[in-house]
Amino acid sequence: MENIYYPRTEKIVSVWDALAEFQQELVPDRLNKIIDSDHDIMEAMGLGGNNAEFDKLLETVDVGHLSSAKDIPVRPFQPHRPTTVRPKMGEMPSKAARFNCVQRVFERRNAKDQRNIDVKLRYNRHKYMERKQDLELVKDLVPFHEMLLVVRFYEPFKYKAGRRLGHPKFSQEYYVLSSQYLTELKDAIFCHCDSGPYYEISENRTTESTESLPKPGFFFIHDTFYNDFRDEANHDYSAEIRKWAERQSLIGELKTKRMEETRFGDLKFRLGYPQLYQHQGNCEHLFVVSDCRLLATSDILTRARYPWLNSYGLARDVPCNICGHCQAQYIVQNSNRHIFDPAYICENCLDTYHYKDGQKIGEFDLFKFSLMMIRANEDEEASTSQ
Repeated sequence: MENIYYPRTEKIVSVWDALAEFQQELVPDRLNKIIDSDHDIMEAMGLGGNNAEFDKLLETVDVGHLSSAKDIPVRPFQPHRPTTVRPKMGEMPSKAARFNCVQRVFERRNAKDQRNIDVKLRYNRHKYMERKQDLELVKDLVPFHEMLLVVRFYEPFKYKAGRRLGHPKFSQEYYVLSSQYLTELKDAIFCHCDSGPYYEISENRTTESTESLPKPGFFFIHDTFYNDFRDEANHDYSAEIRKWAERQSLIGELKTKRMEETRFGDLKFRLGYPQLYQHQGNCEHLFVVSDCRLLATSDILTRARYPWLNSYGLARDVPCNICGHCQAQYIVQNSNRHIFDPAYICENCLDTYHYKDGQKIGEFDLFKFSLMMIRANEDEEASTSQ
């Protein structure tokens, strides 16, 4: 695949090899353990319990010795405090409110404040999960003995060859351990397609399906398809792709492995290079491994907390295509009465525009709209705290 989408970095990370390399740097041949405290440093230097000698050495390497009287003084910068304070505008006097010029001044000021709020919200559309200390009482992970991978997923998208559709939208970010299986991350990923399948319900909107269907899927990482075969009914989505790739001259050999038998430590990948997660037929998510590092003492040291959902994108409300006020609850397709296909409409507009006395008006197909992501994450967070 690198012959088609050229990588920006040539280095391929092998997780187990990186773990062995890091541990070799942390525990060289002359040491028998990882240096993690001042006491460990004193033992490695052969000082024993001589605290006075150790304090004297710390004073000699103090960064304060690097300063000089000839240095230019640095003015402290505090970004959360504005350098200039704008005077507050007082309340509009009742006698002045009747003048149009005064009204326009207040309208422009209020419009500017609202624009500033909108811009701030535009760049703050993801939420970080709160780390609960009371859930970390059992610390069964040893720092520097595991690799921690940061995996960022993006929302599903529609792609057309030769047409640019903008940047992928961030969806979720997970922290996973090198000793965990790929299936553990797959089970943690939230996607509204997993709430399906969505049946056509225009004749009976109260129909609830009790059918339990398999949930196949695969991760495509570097040059290997990792398929989920825990259920015998799961399909191998990668089979057709591999057959197609064999007929292409620019694509090299593609391998396949079982997802439930592969740990994250077995992977090889490029940091920041887009990978693929596909499930529920044709629901595709791009994702990247943005970081691969040692598990530190400041990380969560409870294995049961992983995969850890670190942040997620806020839900985007889809307004009704008819009224434009309410949130869409249904999807209408193949309708002879809509200018949009598909059309997203709310419950009230569906009843008044497409039904009369409970009977359909015209021809159309109706599907339920998916649940919002923020609702699912709030439910998950509430159940975890309990």
